[in-house]
Amino acid sequence: MIAKIDYVLDRITMYRLVLYVLIALVGAAAVLAYFKFLPFSPLALLVSTAILIALCWAANTIFGYFFEVPTNIESATITALILALIIDPGQSHASFQFLGWAAILAMASKYVLAPYKKHVFNPAAIAVVITSFVLGESASWWIGTTSMLPFVLVGGLLIARKLRQIDLVVIFSVTALVCDCVVGLVQGKSALTEINQLVLLSPLFFFATVMLTEPLTAPPTRGLRWLYSAIVGVLFIPQLHVGSFYLTPELALVFGNIFSYLVSPKQRVVLRLNRKIKMGPDILDFVFKPSQKLAFTPGQYMEFTLEHPHADSRGNRRYFTLASSPTENNVHLGVRFYENGSSFKNAMQRMDGRSKMVAAQIAGDFTLPKDPKQKLVFIAGGIGITPFRSMLKYLLDTRQRRDIILLYANRYASEIAYKDVLNSAYTQLGIKTFCTLTDTTAVPQNWTGFVGRLNEQMIFQTVPDYTERTYYLSGPPEMVRAYEQVLKNIGVRNDQIKKDFFPGLV
Repeated sequence: MIAKIDYVLDRITMYRLVLYVLIALVGAAAVLAYFKFLPFSPLALLVSTAILIALCWAANTIFGYFFEVPTNIESATITALILALIIDPGQSHASFQFLGWAAILAMASKYVLAPYKKHVFNPAAIAVVITSFVLGESASWWIGTTSMLPFVLVGGLLIARKLRQIDLVVIFSVTALVCDCVVGLVQGKSALTEINQLVLLSPLFFFATVMLTEPLTAPPTRGLRWLYSAIVGVLFIPQLHVGSFYLTPELALVFGNIFSYLVSPKQRVVLRLNRKIKMGPDILDFVFKPSQKLAFTPGQYMEFTLEHPHADSRGNRRYFTLASSPTENNVHLGVRFYENGSSFKNAMQRMDGRSKMVAAQIAGDFTLPKDPKQKLVFIAGGIGITPFRSMLKYLLDTRQRRDIILLYANRYASEIAYKDVLNSAYTQLGIKTFCTLTDTTAVPQNWTGFVGRLNEQMIFQTVPDYTERTYYLSGPPEMVRAYEQVLKNIGVRNDQIKKDFFPGLV
């Protein structure tokens, strides 16, 4: 069952999944409201939601035009739906005015409150913080009700699983629950009552799975994300106050966003296409000239925005692992194309010397270990070679020797990418690459590598000291899961396995 869920999630972009979940929550709320489980009419909810979507879309388009920044209709719609789920539906002139200002401020925050053109705040959270102080109107967080909890849990866990941030959700939730109980006991309250209040009658799980996990305003690495989630968890508990000033969920997230901004890279660059290099039948290496030199760690990824007409439902944003090394002046992206590809991929194929793309949000933990003596095995499937190209090029340019063995699987010999770097890594650093072709019906006559899917015997033959090494896995999600199972079959521990990940599909 879990494998089937993962298979479906692999084929949905992150933003698309969040959008689907939020639409489902609004729909479920409308049904519950119709049966009087919620204290407003379904019509009021649907009208408010429609107004928020329209205003967010319009404001986002206007701000994007004046700031000359590519816009994303999915992002604006997601923010509108979040606002609809945390602000009471409009039932008076004042309440509709509140909704309107929340929508405009949320979109404005993405452009005005964006030093170095980097998002600082969750748009929905900062919008209701500002309206609280300026208009005296606060979010009710009505989504945090017992009747909505089953829907929030199912949808939220799908998002957290897609983003592989269940650990962040757990750390935040446990921190909030423990702090809530401790403060409650000090105040002479029952721990059971406090837990019941926080779990059943607060937006704890919606906040954790939908808002806290937002990649653009979360720290770039796992350790910092854990600290971030703990900080927000402490600030989330309702008893915290200074005099008559009480913290709210949106304030907790805004303070967490400030911490995240302080510890995150600030770069946002414009990339102009220099050239495209064909590496295989459907594989291109895009070489871009950045508006400023990028500072990153080999193996990390970025979010890329490519404005193009008639964008399909998958939008104009994608995450790509950087194939280039920080020692290079240009940015390399290795991309595989498929039949009936997305509008984004089609727009990439049409790029020329006048084309540009915006890159931001450097993140990822799929990086070389600090200990240069740690023995490694890189296992790549298809275009999953990109982070290893980044690492190997970095080792070549800095003349670092490390004990690394690379196992590289492709369907056909013509799909083997970045041969120049792989050959240089062998001749200059002694890093061996062993290739295998998974399509056994199309093996060239002069082929000297392996044939078939990666299996235990291939590892025994190429990695005699396989129990002593750390394994880095990169490729399509289903392939990575298969690699992981092969490693576990031969007794490799979980703590010896590191998997590449970035939010959403490319």
